[in-house]
Amino acid sequence: MKTREERIEYIRKSKQVAEEDSSNKNYYTIKQWRGKPLHRKILSIDSEFLMFRIENSRTEIQQLAYIRKKALSKDFFNDPESYYVQEAQEEILLEMVRTKGKDLLEDLKTRKQDDPCIITYDGFLVNGNRRTAALKYLDERYIDCVVLPEDTTPRDIYALEQQLQISQDFREEYHWINELRNIRRGTEELGFTEKELASNLRLEIRELRIKLRILDLIDAFLLWKNLSGAYDYSKLDDAKEVFQQLEKAIKKYNDSVTQSNLRNAVFTLIEKRPSAGRVYNYVMALIKHFDDVCLKIKEKQKVDNTVNSKANSSGESSLIDGLIGEDFQGEEMFDNSEHVDETANLLTDTIADVQAENKEKRDAEAVYNGVSNALRELHGLIIDQDTAKLDSVKMKLREIISVATSLLSEIDLSKD
Repeated sequence: MKTREERIEYIRKSKQVAEEDSSNKNYYTIKQWRGKPLHRKILSIDSEFLMFRIENSRTEIQQLAYIRKKALSKDFFNDPESYYVQEAQEEILLEMVRTKGKDLLEDLKTRKQDDPCIITYDGFLVNGNRRTAALKYLDERYIDCVVLPEDTTPRDIYALEQQLQISQDFREEYHWINELRNIRRGTEELGFTEKELASNLRLEIRELRIKLRILDLIDAFLLWKNLSGAYDYSKLDDAKEVFQQLEKAIKKYNDSVTQSNLRNAVFTLIEKRPSAGRVYNYVMALIKHFDDVCLKIKEKQKVDNTVNSKANSSGESSLIDGLIGEDFQGEEMFDNSEHVDETANLLTDTIADVQAENKEKRDAEAVYNGVSNALRELHGLIIDQDTAKLDSVKMKLREIISVATSLLSEIDLSKD
């Protein structure tokens, strides 16, 4: 690995040679650079003088997982010039390449590069990190690159990354939390306005705010779990749709206590997955019947307390009291993740009870609803000289009268 000074000098000389070579007509255009196109000559750079970009928004979760797996310090990736950090980043990138299957490697082996990588003047790859790792793995020494101006800022690089992300030619998959974290970084660390970010990402401001609220919910979940900042937590990997639905559902309630209760209940189901079925389906059922679920748990708590008060005069709390509080009227529920197994069972059982009761209610009201719908349809009919099949209509009406008479008789018999 070359020093920073060696890289700068090598890249500067490579640029100078390319600029002086009038036969070299190979240019690449960055479509938007500080408001206008930027044309740069394509250089063939020895990979020994290239560095993987550690502040890579696509690898943040993977870096956290690497630190946890290897039992490293939290600041391990803080020094991008470290040989060990570069080695770790290359390992992460190659693993990402492998998860894409053999197609990417085979394509690179056959076609090499379609587009040049973009690098800073000191050799850090702004885009093309995975491609470079793969090409080095395939023993390709020289990488086609274009070099950004020496006064490039982190804000410039961020804007360029967003531009490349919306381009079909460069679009690469983000871990869904990496994408959200990158948006927040733009607002909190780099000073982009919501309008600027939304425009760069071709989103509505409303959509941008939704993404940021979802990230706030992820932070709340990790805090609830006492895992603040652990964005690589495995339970989050497949929870994207659940958090999207939670963000929508929370807005239906105006008071913070109910919002917190719903949030913590969903967190419980994310953490302790039901033994059968998708967690998403349970969460949707919880959201749909949340008020009824809370009422049902209150009823269970009252029964539980009554039984315990008769059997136990020691004043000990019941199981449900321990899970949701002795009196949660106006208090937060499910805020203790230590009892997540029992709380999840309580929730799934209560959801099932509420769904069963609602089904029974629908079945019990089926006759009334059917008669009401039939009467509504009959009231809407008009018979005049243009009405067709009048004889058939008369027959059908007599059948209706017969069925109605039969139903009336059944009602009278049921009362006896």
